[in-house]
Amino acid sequence: MELHKACSSKGKALWLWGGMSFLALVSGRSVPGILKIGARQMVEGSPLFDAVGAMKNSTAEQLAANNKPSPSSGSSSSTSNYIWIYAVGFGSALFLIITISLIAILYLRHKRKPTAVSPWKQGMSGQLSRVFETSLTRLKREEVEAACEDFSNIIGSSTDSVVYKGTLANGTEIAATSIRVAAANWTSQSELCFRRKVEALARMKHSQLVNLVGYCSEEDPFTRILIFEYASNGTLHDHLHNKESEHLDWATRMRVVMGTACALSYMHHELNPPASHLNFDTTSIYLTDDYAAKVANFGVTKMTLAKTERQRTRWLGFRAVGNDDTESSDRQSPDFESNMYSFGVFMLEVITGRLPQSEHTGSLVDWANEYLTDAKMVWYMVDPTLKSYNHDELVALCKIVTVCLSSRSRRPSMRKVTSMLSDALKMTPESAAPKSTALLWAQLELQDDTTES
Repeated sequence: MELHKACSSKGKALWLWGGMSFLALVSGRSVPGILKIGARQMVEGSPLFDAVGAMKNSTAEQLAANNKPSPSSGSSSSTSNYIWIYAVGFGSALFLIITISLIAILYLRHKRKPTAVSPWKQGMSGQLSRVFETSLTRLKREEVEAACEDFSNIIGSSTDSVVYKGTLANGTEIAATSIRVAAANWTSQSELCFRRKVEALARMKHSQLVNLVGYCSEEDPFTRILIFEYASNGTLHDHLHNKESEHLDWATRMRVVMGTACALSYMHHELNPPASHLNFDTTSIYLTDDYAAKVANFGVTKMTLAKTERQRTRWLGFRAVGNDDTESSDRQSPDFESNMYSFGVFMLEVITGRLPQSEHTGSLVDWANEYLTDAKMVWYMVDPTLKSYNHDELVALCKIVTVCLSSRSRRPSMRKVTSMLSDALKMTPESAAPKSTALLWAQLELQDDTTES
C-alpha cells in the first residue's frame, strides 16, 4: 500500500513538472514563477481550466452551505487540485505530440515531392549513363556569367549559338559559346552529341588550334556553354576582305599560311584518332595578338536533332575515325582530300585577296587556273593592296596550290604540304606558332627601346 502511494506521488510530481515546464517555455517565465503566479493566470481562458474551476467553485459552495466540518474535506480539496494539474499536464503533452506529428508529416511530404526531370534525362541509357570522361574544367554558370559581364559582351551570334567574350578570375581571356536550345527541345541525343563534342575537343591540344579550355552544363537554368581560348585579332577573312580591319603584309600572310598548315597536319597525322575539318575556310582561322594563326570554328550548328528529319550530327566541326555517332551517316573516315582542296583555295584567297566565290568575279579557282602554271604571269594574281611580295615564294606557293586542287588521288597529304611550305618559305613550325603574352610584351618593349635610341 505504501509502495503504491509512493509511485503515485512520483507520477503526479512528473506530470506536474512536465506541465509547468511547458507553460514556462511558452510564457518565457521560470517554473518557480509559474508556481508563484498560479496556474489560473497562465491558462486563463482555457475551456479545460474553466471546467475545472467550475468544479472547484461548486465544491466550495456546497461546503459553505453545509457549514459543517467533514472528515473528507481535506481529501476533496487535494483531489480537486490534482485534477486541474493532471488536466494541464495532459493538455500540454497532447499539444506537443500533435505539433511534432504535424511537423513530421510536412517534412516527409516535402522530402517525397517529385523533382522535375529534364526531358533528355528521361531517355538516358547506355552511352549516356556512363561516366562523362573529360579532364576539362567544368565551370559554374555564375563563374561564366561574371567573366562575360553578365553575358552582355557579345562578339558573335547565330540562330544556334551566341559567343561572349570574357575574362576568368585568373586573367585568362575566353570566348564562351552558349548554345541556343530550350530545355524542352534538348533530347538525349542532343546531350550525347554535346558530351562527345566536349570529349573530342578536349583531346585536341595544339598551339595553333583554338583550344577548348572548359565547359558549363547546368539544368536550372538550362545551360550548355563551350569555353574556348580567345584570339583577339579576329578572323583572317575580316583582315583580307574588310577594309576597316588591319591590312596584312606579305610576310604576315605567309606566317598565317604556315601556321594553318601545321594545325591541319596535327589533326590529320598526330591526333589519335585523326580528324578532318568540316568547315575549313578563312572564317575558321583566327589571329592572335602577334597575328599567328589559330584554326577554330568547329561548328555549333543544329543542336536539336529531330530523328524524324534524320538530321546528321555533324556539328562537331570535324570528322574523326571511329566516331561512333548514333546516326549511321556520320560513321565514316575523315575526308582528308576535301581538306586539301580547301587548303588550296585558302592559299589562293591569301595570295589574291579575293573571295572564293563572288557574283561579280565568279569562281576564284576558275579565274586563277589561267595564271597558276605560268611563272611569268603569277604576279597578276597578287593582291593589289600589297605593297611588296616575294616572287620566289609566290611561284612556290602556286605550285603547291596546283597539286592541292588536282584530282583527289593526286592530292598530297597535309604533312607533305607542310614540309613543302617550310622549304619554300624557309620557315619552321615554331616560328609560325603564337608567342606567349609575356614574351610578346618583352619583344615590344625591346622594339620601343631600339626605336627611342
